Amino acid sequence: MYWIFLIKTSRDPCLINPCHNNGTCINLGNSQKCQCLDGFEGRYCQTVFEDTLKCLYLNGRCEQFCDGSGSRRRCYCADGYVLGDDGRHCVPNVEYPCGRVAPPEIGQNQTAVITPRMVGTYHCPKGNCPWQVLVQLNAKAHCGGVLIHQKWVITAAHCIHGHDPQNLTVVAGEFDRLVNEGTEADHIVDTILTHRGYKADTYHNDIALIKLTTPIKFSRFIVPACIPEQEFAEKVLMQQPDGMVSGFGRLGEGREPSSILQRLSVPYVDRRTCIESTPLRISQRMFCAGYDTIAKDACQGDSGGPHVTRYRDTYFVTGVVSWGEGCARKGKYGVYTQVSKYIQWIRDGMKTTVDKNEYITAIIKAVKAPVEIK
Repeated sequence: MYWIFLIKTSRDPCLINPCHNNGTCINLGNSQKCQCLDGFEGRYCQTVFEDTLKCLYLNGRCEQFCDGSGSRRRCYCADGYVLGDDGRHCVPNVEYPCGRVAPPEIGQNQTAVITPRMVGTYHCPKGNCPWQVLVQLNAKAHCGGVLIHQKWVITAAHCIHGHDPQNLTVVAGEFDRLVNEGTEADHIVDTILTHRGYKADTYHNDIALIKLTTPIKFSRFIVPACIPEQEFAEKVLMQQPDGMVSGFGRLGEGREPSSILQRLSVPYVDRRTCIESTPLRISQRMFCAGYDTIAKDACQGDSGGPHVTRYRDTYFVTGVVSWGEGCARKGKYGVYTQVSKYIQWIRDGMKTTVDKNEYITAIIKAVKAPVEIK
């Protein structure tokens, strides 16, 4: 893209190049033009195009987050990254940065194996869904979850509401539930924090945090998903064509759960289409994803699992598997808790240390206290 401006002059107009930012001065006799490089504009190529539109133009060309509140846009990064010298790219400063899938080891087969109808899914190759965790109830597979920190997991409130934390365990690095592969890490649950506004009958605020007693050791098979900024999630991530959901749920409605971790790419669904697809309420804190005519969907047992969206080779958590009408039914979609609406709640929850007695008291109060649904 080039921006061309004409400037009248009485002498050699290009004797001294008036064009900034490596713009080229072209002598037109009685006038000159500044031919600007891509990304610059103005009479003398003095204005950075991104600074005019700030974050509205290609996310400000930022690899991750863009702040347009000042006179010029500013790029910044998720935890575990530092801003590169170019002011745009994010460079990992930890061994296992969030949202990054490690490259395959030499000789590792990355070919996805097609399975029967999570429904209509593919096996997720080992290490390709490293933020996926399995939430167990009384040592049995119960729900999914998404790892966001060494000691914190996001899941659905309906998965753990009313359960004693002592009966829950979290397994990270799992691929085949029937085989001990040496990549798994079992962790005891210390605390569960269910959103105080959770409504079991409508799945409103269907989100919860699980705090582990000991930190998980990251590896190429265990990596957290990145937590996005709200504006970035809603204006960039959720404008992408699709996201990815994963889990160990049923391979079809009424069928057995999968023993092997599955994944599925699911298109974002227009909000109006989502609302019109069901007589049930779709709140402002939910979104739909999936297919209306193709038999591909999350299913029972996938609840609480991650919906992540890729942006420039980094995966950010955008949703939590919440509910649906059956599995892969025609004209129906999967409904997800929209994580962007809970960013501050998640951060506040991770800063809070709650012992078991305080947790039980808080749950009792939450059950008794009326909660306004917004």
